[in-house]
Amino acid sequence: MILSLLLAFAAGEAQPLTVAEAVARAIEKNPEMMAERTGKEAAAAALLGAKGAFDPVLGFRLAQRTATTPATSILQGVNGRLDERTSAQATTLRQRLPWWGMRFENQVENNRVSTSSPFTSLNPYYAPVWRTTLAVPIWRYRKTDDARTNLKVRRANQQAASEEFQARVLDLAARVEAAYWMWVAALEADAAAGESVRYAREALESTQRLVRAGEQADNELAGARGLLRRAEEQGAQLAGQAREAEQQLKALLASDGTDPLWEQVWKPVDTSLALPAAATAAELSQRALERRPELAAAALRLKAERENTKLAAEGRKPAVDFSVTRTAQGLAGRSVPQGTLFPGFSLDAPPQLIGGYGRAYSQVWRNLYPTYEASLTIELPLRNREAEGRLGEQRAMERRAEAQTRQLAVQTTLGVRRAWEAYVAAQARIRAAEDGEAASRERLESELRLYREGQSNNLNLNVRQSERTESQQSLVNARRSLNLASAELRRAAALTLETFSIKVE
Repeated sequence: MILSLLLAFAAGEAQPLTVAEAVARAIEKNPEMMAERTGKEAAAAALLGAKGAFDPVLGFRLAQRTATTPATSILQGVNGRLDERTSAQATTLRQRLPWWGMRFENQVENNRVSTSSPFTSLNPYYAPVWRTTLAVPIWRYRKTDDARTNLKVRRANQQAASEEFQARVLDLAARVEAAYWMWVAALEADAAAGESVRYAREALESTQRLVRAGEQADNELAGARGLLRRAEEQGAQLAGQAREAEQQLKALLASDGTDPLWEQVWKPVDTSLALPAAATAAELSQRALERRPELAAAALRLKAERENTKLAAEGRKPAVDFSVTRTAQGLAGRSVPQGTLFPGFSLDAPPQLIGGYGRAYSQVWRNLYPTYEASLTIELPLRNREAEGRLGEQRAMERRAEAQTRQLAVQTTLGVRRAWEAYVAAQARIRAAEDGEAASRERLESELRLYREGQSNNLNLNVRQSERTESQQSLVNARRSLNLASAELRRAAALTLETFSIKVE
């Protein structure tokens, strides 16, 4: 593609460019859009971080303990000391659940203990424990809490960032369209100047012929040459303005300062772009209220503030928390014979506790030694001014966001109606300008015929030429105003991207 454009430029062939192509290229290549996309990426990353509050956490703990304590009795230890060695390993899985603020924790812990106590029937022994806890808030933070509110707020912010990006795209598309119409108008003005030069040159040729024929005085040549010089100067000026307008358009479409498009030669394809038929100011205003991305973003920001208000309201409630815990234990070890204390009463460990890790964990999995616990914790704040202040502040922020959203809706409606009035006025203006341009052309051509026949003079021709130039410029300005007004109306009514079949991702 780039090679073909360069070859076309080398051959002096101008590349056709439609307004839709210009808008699409700007959205794809403009560095401003690349920068705006980082806002969406940051919002998506923030949402991912908010989801992380509900990620499970797997933990491990390894511990080795050696303890020597003095023993005051032989029942505690031999030679007045008790030696114990403990190896502990624990695996914990914790997770915050997305329902009702529940928290879940599951822990499996193993302890291996060896001791110098002479009255221990299992040495070493293994004591695994499996503990499962579920905690549920009954009142405060049951409806929402920090993690759930943050997730909702980040999700709303991500959606708002997408809408704001679309608003930036809509704004860029409108600026590109406006620059395109300014370029078209500059080229039309340049073409009109070329026509003025042609008329002035014809007038000079006619004057020269009439002077040679003796029908005009020599001093008429100075006037004809002056008319041609002024027309050529204006043409050069307008040609420079056309090149400047093209550079302004390229600045919106270029990806950087070395983009090949800077060296390309373009020619416009579109000269106007009509609005949808039967559109009215009321219909376009309603569409803008439904489709403008700025309003959607403001509504999402308001939604986020309302979620924060709910969280602040939860903070005023008393804390009532309920939790249930199930604990399964096991015990096994190497048997140490202890003999008998009384006839028929053995101090040895029972057979079901003799073994290693396998037997101890078998007891845990089979839930042979369970413990169940339920607890209810109540916390009643006597004064909760911090929570009251936070709620009052958040409610004020919510009311401000709501007022700003309503004000944005008013400004949107006003913008559409202003753009509509400008569009209607431009339509009326262009009809008058077209009639004036046609009349000035007829008068100039009639004056030229009279001049060629020697029935007019340079003064009259100069007047008609000036009228013609002014009427052409008025028509160019009227067309430019109509195109700019229609572009602004499309932007205000959120029709730009739909008109050019552009989807924002």
